[in-house]
Amino acid sequence: MPEISQAIYKVNRSYAWNYAHAPALPRIRRLPPGPGANLLGYRVNSPVGIAAGPLLNSKWIENYARLGFDILTYSTVRSRFQPAHTLPNIKHVETREQFALAPRRPHMNGSPTIAVSTGMPSMDPEIWRKDMRRAKERLGPGQILIASVLGTADPGGDVESLIADYTRCAVWAAEAGADAIEVQLAAPNLFGEPGQMICESIPLSAQILYRIRTTLSVPLIAKLGVFRTPRLLHETATKLAPWVSAFALVPSIPRRVLDEDGNAAFEGREWADVLGASTYPVCARQVEEMIAWRKAGAWDHAILAIGGITTVERARELLIEGASAAMVDTAALYDPLFSVRFRQVVIPSVMPLAKMAPLTRGTTPLAKKLAAR
Repeated sequence: MPEISQAIYKVNRSYAWNYAHAPALPRIRRLPPGPGANLLGYRVNSPVGIAAGPLLNSKWIENYARLGFDILTYSTVRSRFQPAHTLPNIKHVETREQFALAPRRPHMNGSPTIAVSTGMPSMDPEIWRKDMRRAKERLGPGQILIASVLGTADPGGDVESLIADYTRCAVWAAEAGADAIEVQLAAPNLFGEPGQMICESIPLSAQILYRIRTTLSVPLIAKLGVFRTPRLLHETATKLAPWVSAFALVPSIPRRVLDEDGNAAFEGREWADVLGASTYPVCARQVEEMIAWRKAGAWDHAILAIGGITTVERARELLIEGASAAMVDTAALYDPLFSVRFRQVVIPSVMPLAKMAPLTRGTTPLAKKLAAR
């Protein structure tokens, strides 16, 4: 694993700089064959992809596609230009019970955990719509492009303006050639209680997805954040299931991020999104609960696992459990050959990944318990 200072995304540079300077990734002579998988009606070379965030534009996507990542998510876009927060935007952190600590001298200690504070930036639609089309054109056979979209309410606007804006972004992304639309619901709900995410409001989330679903025919993915209880997760997924083809979870865990003096590690911004190795237990547990409910017959949808998948073993574990795809984020920035190593491990072991997520019912104790309710 590279040292933290060698992250693909240059943490000492601005978001705009990184956008303009796609990384020179390692080159490989011969890409191992993928095990194959089915996702959202598409046949892909492998079930390993990259979640929204690391792939800033078509050049980033093209470079990672050459390394065997076959499910590629274009970084979240909006209907208007949104600049990123000022530096710093990314810090290596150590998790504590009530917060995440950003030490002065970070140590990797294995796979990294990072805090990200960018403000969900987006280029102007005139830029990203053309660039997204280029990204789609540069993919090879057995690869698909997912567009992550986020609505932005008009200044002083109401809920309807937010719903309309989500739909506008989704339509533009579909016109640009995206194979599927990921609706980013793990975002702050400006019309809800302080700290609430959009996905925590079932009525608002359902309205957004219904409007997009009745406007477009491409597959929709609902991206969900971390939920406080399994019951809330189950209720939300069940109510949103009629309008989507898949769920993606969990992209990050919001936490207070402090420095060693107890101050906000990101100046003026105490909260940030924590992702990476240490988030895996929480994220994997939520994914496994979704898989159990699907096996119990709650709904028949793809599940894209995100969160803490920093090793090949973790990706295999979730895929064997029944996840439809393993989507990395931090690993893409620190371990660009992740997919190559995944293929090298999977193919010799003859793992039938294309058949790893059968929608069989009641095959686990949890699934049987849920089915009996």
